[in-house]
Amino acid sequence: MLKNLSIIFLSFLMISCQSDSKKEEKPAELNDIQSKVFFEKSWSKKILSDFPLGDVDLAFNQNNIFTFTEQGEVSALDFTGDLIWKKSFNDQISAGLGYGFESVFFATENGKIISLNAKSGEKIWESRVNGEVLSSPSTNGLIVAVQSSNGKITALDFNDGNFKWEYQSTVSPLSLRGTSKPVFDKKFIYVGFGNGNLVKIESRTGVVQWEVPVTLSDGVSEIERMIDVEAMPVISPNGLAYAVTFQGDLSAVEIIQGRTVWKNSASSTKDILHTKNKTYIVDSEDLIKSYDGIKGNSIWSLDDFKLRKLSSPKRFKDHMIVGDYEGYLHAINLNNGEIEGRFRPSNQAIYEIYEFNNFLYVLDESGKISTLKIK
Repeated sequence: MLKNLSIIFLSFLMISCQSDSKKEEKPAELNDIQSKVFFEKSWSKKILSDFPLGDVDLAFNQNNIFTFTEQGEVSALDFTGDLIWKKSFNDQISAGLGYGFESVFFATENGKIISLNAKSGEKIWESRVNGEVLSSPSTNGLIVAVQSSNGKITALDFNDGNFKWEYQSTVSPLSLRGTSKPVFDKKFIYVGFGNGNLVKIESRTGVVQWEVPVTLSDGVSEIERMIDVEAMPVISPNGLAYAVTFQGDLSAVEIIQGRTVWKNSASSTKDILHTKNKTYIVDSEDLIKSYDGIKGNSIWSLDDFKLRKLSSPKRFKDHMIVGDYEGYLHAINLNNGEIEGRFRPSNQAIYEIYEFNNFLYVLDESGKISTLKIK
């Protein structure tokens, strides 16, 4: 929640520097559509009363939905919303949950990293990192990788939480309050940092393979030079890594040598969607843009949701699903950008969308999760 507020505050500062005569632009009004995609709500449940400082990642496996509260409770629900187990901890949780290899991970506000058995909720180990953690831990079954807001990526042993290695990036004087979640691909970790760089690290040893700028800032003020990589990088089967910065670029980087293949001017803190050699972003003005993932040329752009405070996009079969500030979900055809479905599961802003096993799980700003099926 604070991450969103920081972005709004920075936007206000930048807008206030512009001419006072310029009228404030209002969010786009929704136009009527011819629906081809239909949503059906199964159940909903309140899971959060307060949001953590960082990301709100829920975790899923074939049996459970793993949820948490900022106050330190972690729960496992079945897919009807019934409680399987609940565990309480004395520390406030600072970011969402990570999951992998039958373990659930989370970070607390004082830098603790805790590993739980996914079946029982029993604590396996507890460790600590240096710095505030605002994105959920991730794992490849050998290490647990955690990025903290001081520009460090720390690797802990998956089995016992012991320190393995640490990498320190250069820290920008001013950055967004938020960090990018580390992404594993084969033997490597890819991490975006607040200085606008994307880094590839060998996960076992911590040896850096390359570090490249997603964008280079030419801003005059400190605010204009903020080029954080806050969205998770995407590693595609075509051998390219995709990353986007705030006030910068969307870049495609060849993963072997770290060579930038193409880049387009873009500003976004939302996660990238990449599928079938096409790359999609929701930019900082809530324009949705589609690019050829290999060449980087624009395919289509959609401005129907401008300034509607869209969520990160999620793929559902041949559609992109986004939520807006009025509680609407929108289904957009990935091939042509046509809006083909709309549903309002909540009268609160949509905070995050999760997709698992052909269902959508939609979290709104009241802390309620709704389960939806798409027809």
